[in-house]
Amino acid sequence: MVTHPMKPGTYTVSSGYGSRWGAFHAGLDFACPVGTPIYAPADGVVVQGKDRAQGSVSGFGSWIWLDCQASVGKDFIFGHVHHPGILVKAGDRVKAGQQIGVSGNEGKTTGPHVHAEVWGSPGRTGGRHQDPAPYFTGATAPGGTTTTTGATVSTLYGIDVSEWQDGLYLAGTGVDFCVIRLAFGASKADRCAASHAKDWKTTGKPVSYYHYLTPWDAIAAQADLVKRQWDACGRGGGVWIDVEEPGITRAQVVAFRDALRSRGVTVIGAYSRANFWESLPGGEPTAAEGGGAIWVSHYGQQPYGPIRSIYPGDTASQWSYPLGDRKPDLWQWTDRATVPGWTSGVDANAYRGSVESLRALFTGGESATTSEEDDMFTDSDRAALLDCRAMLQTLCAQDMGDANITGPYGGWPQTGGRTRTDTLAAIAAKLGVPGTTDTKEN
Repeated sequence: MVTHPMKPGTYTVSSGYGSRWGAFHAGLDFACPVGTPIYAPADGVVVQGKDRAQGSVSGFGSWIWLDCQASVGKDFIFGHVHHPGILVKAGDRVKAGQQIGVSGNEGKTTGPHVHAEVWGSPGRTGGRHQDPAPYFTGATAPGGTTTTTGATVSTLYGIDVSEWQDGLYLAGTGVDFCVIRLAFGASKADRCAASHAKDWKTTGKPVSYYHYLTPWDAIAAQADLVKRQWDACGRGGGVWIDVEEPGITRAQVVAFRDALRSRGVTVIGAYSRANFWESLPGGEPTAAEGGGAIWVSHYGQQPYGPIRSIYPGDTASQWSYPLGDRKPDLWQWTDRATVPGWTSGVDANAYRGSVESLRALFTGGESATTSEEDDMFTDSDRAALLDCRAMLQTLCAQDMGDANITGPYGGWPQTGGRTRTDTLAAIAAKLGVPGTTDTKEN
């Protein structure tokens, strides 16, 4: 049985495992105050910890890397840890449930949290990352009780507005988030965008924006208008691409996404109706082609009334129906919701998750992407580490009396014919340890 790396009640899950922003978030984020204890999930050996210099791990700032292949067949990575609070270093042996460090706010983050990754055999070098949530669900908490992933997941309710809601006092609506229209096509700037943004931002709650993409206007002109409007609103959140005008093609969606990004605009993802997205000329886009996330318009019964009382529920089938290769992040289920100060009907939207994770979605917050992870090692680094791991496994197997490992007098074929001394020298040389040389050519 694996041990959960955090004690119950000390954290909330702020971001899950999966595609995001056109890249991949390869772990599970535990939002928690700086200094929250982190525990070893299983018996293992520390690959890197306090010995890795603070700030030297791209994206993570500092991390703890555990090799628990022998006990559970996994490697575990904990990123953004507080470097002065790391309690272990390379080579240390740890036991499941042993405290190994504390949470921090180092590297690329939008707030203090721990980024946790799980890697299958043979581990972080050469293996594949896996979704940690199923693995930690049902784990034993430090101290011996059974826990889950600990997610504080609720349903958040929001509205999207445009100049059609001119006069609505957004700060008085009582909703949890707001999406504000910036423009329609290349020539119509939403005249209420800036005032809506100013009004809503007094709440301190998550905000994002959207642009209604038209197929007849030039992509560059639309992107220029969005950039001006986004700046005028003071930003604070990214932009959704509204894809619902007949005639839009898959290629135009991708081109507009790229045009926005080239202007420094944060693109969250695409808004569309399920059947419309599926029938775009050029084929159904992937979520990444629309920007990463999916905001679906899927009405069903079109209920009317107070926004919270008419929500169909978290188990509604619309949550399970994907657009392309991704299920909805946001669901707009009616345009007939009522909020204080507006009883004629407004678009109602739901998000399943925490405020922290929604804010990260809207702002393009911290995500340990595969591209960031790849920055940690070059291809030659990876090859060298794989060689080192293979040679160390040979030495360990020989010490355990494995009959399949020959040597040591004539050298091991598994290490290129090297003796024990030469094998260790080769490992040191591949790792770049000063003053070491490899006495045998590869």
